Amino acid sequence: MRITSILLLSVLILLPGDADSGTRKGAMLRSVALPGWGQMHLGHTTRGIIFMSLDVLTWAGVGLSYLEGTFNRDDYRWLAISEAGISVSDRSGDFLDDISDYASNTEFNDYIHRLARYYYPDDPNAQRAYFESHALYGSDSWNWSSDAARNQFTDRLRDSRQWFRRSMYIAAFALVNRVVSAIDASLLDERRPGVYTSLSFPEYRDFSSVRFSIGARF
Repeated sequence: MRITSILLLSVLILLPGDADSGTRKGAMLRSVALPGWGQMHLGHTTRGIIFMSLDVLTWAGVGLSYLEGTFNRDDYRWLAISEAGISVSDRSGDFLDDISDYASNTEFNDYIHRLARYYYPDDPNAQRAYFESHALYGSDSWNWSSDAARNQFTDRLRDSRQWFRRSMYIAAFALVNRVVSAIDASLLDERRPGVYTSLSFPEYRDFSSVRFSIGARF
């Protein structure tokens, strides 16, 4: 929200101060609320539809990615309870990594013991202190029923993290789309949509120089 506010303030400062500035600011604010709304407000329907479509697709991607992340998270939590005998809800990422890397907390504690002797080879007291501060016991104990179950837990954990990460990246794109839409709307002129025609005489003394044009605004 803080980043969005800063970007919005920056765009407001950079807006031109001509007679149409009120209309442009209104269009810009509409595009911040809903990408493409400002363009449609100014009569640029096709541009507005493009920005709106991108916004819909983006948030659909966020929702689907988040659901996939949630499904995989539920799977690895269930595996931890049923196959390792430990609940991992609200556990830190480091703790989850330890569970996926070691078959049991006993194996993990053996590793900690080796580290303590490596770090403090000539200081038994320091070894003991290091071990006691890093070893896992009691409610932090686990014991996988098989390597296959642990590998499956690792796969679900990795997939869950990847899907949640993707949802954040896609949400970031939604923010970018809003900023681009707002800037685009602030630079557009108010036009009526549809087909337009014009008739002019570049050489007002020579009626044979009549110029007729037809086009469409979008």
